[in-house]
Amino acid sequence: MYEHLQAYLAKGIYPFHMPGHKRNPMFFPSALTSLDLTEIPDLDILHSPTGIIKDLQHRIADFYGADESFILVNGSTVGITAAICAVSGEGGKLYTARNGHVSMYNGMALSGAHPVYIQPEPGTGGGAGLMGGIMPEMLDNMDAGAAAIIVSPTYEGFVSDIKPIAEKVHSRGGILIVDEAHGAHFPFHSAFPDSALAMGADIVIQSFHKTLPALGQLAVLHVKGPRVDTGRLKFYLRAMQTTSPSYMLMAQLDYVLSMLWKRPEIFEMYVSRLNSLRNALLPGEMQPIELIGADFTGHMGIHAVDLGKLLFRINTNDSAESISKKLSEEYCLQMEMAAGRYLLAMTSVADTDDGMQRLWAAIGALNIKLSAGPALDGDSISGLQEAKETDMGQAYYNIPELVIRPQQAARLDTEVVPWENCAGRIAGEVIACYPPGIALVAPGERIPGGLPKLAAHVRVVK
Repeated sequence: MYEHLQAYLAKGIYPFHMPGHKRNPMFFPSALTSLDLTEIPDLDILHSPTGIIKDLQHRIADFYGADESFILVNGSTVGITAAICAVSGEGGKLYTARNGHVSMYNGMALSGAHPVYIQPEPGTGGGAGLMGGIMPEMLDNMDAGAAAIIVSPTYEGFVSDIKPIAEKVHSRGGILIVDEAHGAHFPFHSAFPDSALAMGADIVIQSFHKTLPALGQLAVLHVKGPRVDTGRLKFYLRAMQTTSPSYMLMAQLDYVLSMLWKRPEIFEMYVSRLNSLRNALLPGEMQPIELIGADFTGHMGIHAVDLGKLLFRINTNDSAESISKKLSEEYCLQMEMAAGRYLLAMTSVADTDDGMQRLWAAIGALNIKLSAGPALDGDSISGLQEAKETDMGQAYYNIPELVIRPQQAARLDTEVVPWENCAGRIAGEVIACYPPGIALVAPGERIPGGLPKLAAHVRVVK
């Protein structure tokens, strides 16, 4: 493995993917490995902090406007799972956005929650096949005392209108969890949307390693307001996280945050760099590889868009996967995601002028090459988008029948069957296309026929 990673790095491929540090040495303290310590005297204890870890968590809470913030060394995954367990018990209803991460289903399997799925607004036209935001009225029939969890921003950077959603949940005596894994950078600059924490959410989970220059696995869970039983939440965080946390991870987090707090010009340069790139990528007319997303605000249930996510639509017969392969092999640029007709490049404050220039030049060169080939007219492009929406998009929006709760699906005996024989059976696991990992079928649901084939085999309940 080590030799393989070294060989990959030797290729000089620039990362337009997470983690957000982009391997930029500016964001790493010297002799980082010497900080790989453990919970010895004077170095504090993650699950019962009284010293340096407590101080760091307080500084994080002060910056983000939380009552309490908890460092997560197992990523947002553990924060989402623990939050669900803390607010939703056996058989209790949990209103869940259908575009949730797999950790959301794990949380329901562990807590025994009964899911009531909320479908994000569907993408149409230029956004066909994408999932938009959650609308407040989608919770009009929410049961009193139930909890809700939504994803904002989405993987593509789409932000829902959190304030009225929080008000709706609170008016029914519920707790709102927001999976804000892709939004840890929001409070650092006014060019980005407001954080869900400032808009009334009770629990917000952020992956610092996704959009900030932090090492992989670093995340934070924030709590704000009187509704959350923090004692119960701490229990689940202790139960699900290691008792031997990496001090190397936590020290690098402190190093990065201290730098960003002391030097706001770093984010100013990032926003300037980002705006310059976006302006250069918007030629005023449709290109084979077209930057989209910024104009989605106010449509598809989208309240705001994270401009740090560069979402491209492919307007040719070439697939996003083939374009991504060209970018990697011919231009040494690795994208975060390629699926269907969309490419996603993730940027962060750690990106360099050279990296941004390389992306601009590569997209421009490919657009020239692709434009020289057979052109697609407007009707053809519309047909491609409609086909995408009908294929995977329609599968996403037809939520299968829920037969048993995720917890029951996890506890019952299961067997692995060929994909061709799974229709009509009850799913014993999440069936999803990665990326982005949105469930086509959730645990406990009856698998419909006609799904696009995603695997050779699938686990089902006996």
